[in-house]
Amino acid sequence: MLENIVKKFFPYSLVADIKPFGNGHINNTYKLTLQQGKQNFILQRINTDVFKDPHGIADTHLRIQDAIFKEKTPILIAQLIPTADGKRLYTDSDGGVWRMTSFIEDSFTIEVVEKDWQAFEAGNAFGWFAKACDKFDAQSFKEPITNFHRLSFRLQQLNEAIDADKAGRLSSIKEVVDFYKNREAGLSEIENLVDKGEIPLRIVHNDTKINNLLFRGEKAAAVIDLDTTGPGILYYDYGDALRTSANTAEEDEQDLGKVNFNMDAFEAFTNGYMGQVKPILTPKEEKLFYQAPMLMTYIIGIRFLADYLNGDVYFKTAWEDHNLARTKVQKKLIESMETQQEKMKKVIGNALNQPVISN
Repeated sequence: MLENIVKKFFPYSLVADIKPFGNGHINNTYKLTLQQGKQNFILQRINTDVFKDPHGIADTHLRIQDAIFKEKTPILIAQLIPTADGKRLYTDSDGGVWRMTSFIEDSFTIEVVEKDWQAFEAGNAFGWFAKACDKFDAQSFKEPITNFHRLSFRLQQLNEAIDADKAGRLSSIKEVVDFYKNREAGLSEIENLVDKGEIPLRIVHNDTKINNLLFRGEKAAAVIDLDTTGPGILYYDYGDALRTSANTAEEDEQDLGKVNFNMDAFEAFTNGYMGQVKPILTPKEEKLFYQAPMLMTYIIGIRFLADYLNGDVYFKTAWEDHNLARTKVQKKLIESMETQQEKMKKVIGNALNQPVISN
């Protein structure tokens, strides 16, 4: 089956090896090695339940690829390989949609930030990506997942879950629900400014976990997994990266005493990120960057909470209160951020006063 798919991209090549690759949870991913020259590629079956317009994400990838590789670049993205008849994707007889991309050799991923240089390089790479995409008109791109990071949409989902209380869990977690509801108005300010045009829409990655980077030695070498890339705001990338990389515990840690917002990782990432994006920022964007980690932590927190109230129908769970544990970690992380907001503002201000990073 897989070799037949490969033939659609490389009709005159023989397969040396093809096997599952990586630990992604959405697409089916394989590493392909061809006999000729032992060339490596990545073959993926796109999950069309999640990405309902696969041709749209392929178009976005190609537009970014064509723009970025017009000149020498310090950081790579995987290049989309067309089918033998020049199409971006191949659709099999069962409706499965397949994509082939280049394989970035001699690289590795990091799952958890353990050292400051890793946080700095992550900030530098994702900042570079944002700056490289600044040339695009965000309005001309499709949204790969509608309302993915839109706070009002996620709040609507939470409110519906509270009203329905399908799993009968609401009465036992009133304190958690109240915590999130009490912060609703303050964190809605950013979306209001975006809707007014005071904070610009840009092309952003939208999924800036550190394992969406490839490293060589102690340098970030590539930004990968562009499926979520599309219109958004810089706060999405900056905030979501810090929600994960500056958390001192796992996302589902049950001992909340281990959960804290790591200011060393925050400062290292911020120095890398601001060193790249500083030339493209507006004054209004600069002013509210400190809220971005809290905003993105809040959004995933209410998503976990809504799913818990709905009976765990979206996120995969390993035990009965798994989603409750997840939302409590986000709650604790927000509390840690709130005690350090003035420090966060100072770190961001200092980073913005440093010279632009030249790769």
